[in-house]
Amino acid sequence: MANWCFLLLFISFSSQAVELMLWHQKEEAKLWLPNVAKEYEEKTGVKINVAFLPTGELKTTLVRSVIDGTAPAMALVPSDFIGDRGKLQLSTVDASLLSPAQTSESLATVMFDENYYGVPLQGGNHLLLFYNRKFVQQPAATWQQLITQAKALREINVQPIGWKYGEMYWFCAFIPPFGGFPVADNRVTLDTQAVRDALTFYRNLSREGLIDPNCDYDCSFDRFKNGEFAYAINGDWAFKETASALGDDFGITLLPTINGKPIQPMYGTLSLVYPGYSLNSPAAEAIKGFSSYLQSPEMQQRYYDDLGALPVNEQIVAKIKSSASPEMQILLKQLELARGAPPTPAMSAAWLGMRKGFALFIDGHGSAEEATALMQRFSEHELQKNSQ
Repeated sequence: MANWCFLLLFISFSSQAVELMLWHQKEEAKLWLPNVAKEYEEKTGVKINVAFLPTGELKTTLVRSVIDGTAPAMALVPSDFIGDRGKLQLSTVDASLLSPAQTSESLATVMFDENYYGVPLQGGNHLLLFYNRKFVQQPAATWQQLITQAKALREINVQPIGWKYGEMYWFCAFIPPFGGFPVADNRVTLDTQAVRDALTFYRNLSREGLIDPNCDYDCSFDRFKNGEFAYAINGDWAFKETASALGDDFGITLLPTINGKPIQPMYGTLSLVYPGYSLNSPAAEAIKGFSSYLQSPEMQQRYYDDLGALPVNEQIVAKIKSSASPEMQILLKQLELARGAPPTPAMSAAWLGMRKGFALFIDGHGSAEEATALMQRFSEHELQKNSQ
């Protein structure tokens, strides 16, 4: 530990007059991260320019910047971006750059083929079921209970539930209860009965009128905060803002089960990665200094206090667990039921393939068998293309 702290101190003060670029997609940190960067500059003289890009644009913009030779020195991204490490030209990360206080679960999210490709900073990133206590006295434990509650809710002009229905990160949570998962090791496993059953169940939720598939993330999030929805499936990243918006009416519970089996959302980390092999650049020492600073106990505590984000420092996680509110205890319980998003090329390919088959099936243009066959075929083609 002492050696790692010395490395942080040494690197920080040996990197004067350096200017670095950091890209990120964390909406909740749009103002916070630039302030952190300014504080760091005042302490070390190293200037960090921070740019926010929406989640849907970050990866494609990063790939383009690598091709153009304009990639940022660092990017704070979901850890499964590492599956595209070739396209992004990600530097491998030496273990000496990783804080010894990192949890084993967080380190697993940035490792592929025995190499680290990122530095985890925040954990969780998993889905939760929020509800409004004004409309819900006993939260639904199963989807059938939620469907039953929907009729009474509509009678008082309240919509039952909203989430980003067409986003695969949400859909994926519905596959494990049927016995499947999109990938196994670095193989795509989408053309299975489990995925077909999940697709059928998921589409029926829309066809039965439980959810409006056209109400996207912003729509469902805003309407839930405004008291128009009784429930919302959102991520731990929205916990702090939602709790603040609803006050005493804010409730959180485990995602409803399907046939007695728990929904398993994915979890990952928000991790620093280094596009364009930036750790091999002349700015490497300055990059390492800022990376170490963001892993420090002080910063790890601030992620939780300021943003409501789960840290990846073992000691701070233990402290949070020991004093967690009832709502935070449920958030942590849901995380225990979650499954890590593999940082593999197969998972990156599977996201693309799932979108193709999902759209075909949800729009009524093909059977579940045709949809999963398309998912598998497209994903395998993408995986093969990226391995060349």
